Amino acid sequence: MELEIQRVVKRFGGIQALNGISLRISGNELVGLIGPNGSGKTTLVNTIGGVYQPDSGKILLNGRSIGNLQANNVVRYGVGRTFQVPRAFRRMTVMENMLVPALALYPERGRKVWEKRAREVLDFLTMDHLRNDYARSLSGGQQKLLELGQILMTEPELLMLDEPFAGVHPRLMETIFEYITTVHAQGKAFLIISHDMNSIFTLSQRLVVLSYGDIIADGPPEVVKHDEGVIKAYLGDEAEDA
Repeated sequence: MELEIQRVVKRFGGIQALNGISLRISGNELVGLIGPNGSGKTTLVNTIGGVYQPDSGKILLNGRSIGNLQANNVVRYGVGRTFQVPRAFRRMTVMENMLVPALALYPERGRKVWEKRAREVLDFLTMDHLRNDYARSLSGGQQKLLELGQILMTEPELLMLDEPFAGVHPRLMETIFEYITTVHAQGKAFLIISHDMNSIFTLSQRLVVLSYGDIIADGPPEVVKHDEGVIKAYLGDEAEDA
């Protein structure tokens, strides 16, 4: 898997959210994406995932341009993503939620095939006992697990997770952490946005830091955490006064 972002610009009216971002993710890298609020993290993920189209620049997946594709077609090419606030179908059961993306993308395989696959994924997520429960009855952390299960049903090469640990009970946070490491070990690449510094520094092989739409650091977590530009971006004037 190779994702290449070439000088991508994204504007919203007079606001330029991404200032010519260039980034490459190769193989099964596990990349953390951090930065202060408003730095452009979710905008970048939304642009890769087809929610937005870039105003200029290119996004290539395995050499194929995906920058002009709608979100459903980006998924077909192997990019799955979760959202900061889970978007489960609250009036549908867990099993029905699992089947929606798979049947929408690959209806020709048939419901029985996908039901078997959904049971396997739910079992992996230790959620099979909840398959007949309505999504609205799940806790916030369980809904995040369900959303992870939904994207696993699309058989992605790259999983983009937006704040997977936010608002999650510490015990369930550990569970999500373990599932990410397990899926990564199976050969999947990850791009993970997180404000939970302990988790993202431990989990990531590489950290990319955004500030005001620019990449200000990109490297191993132990190097990035001591970068003066990163410290200043997070602490502002406090870093200058220290």
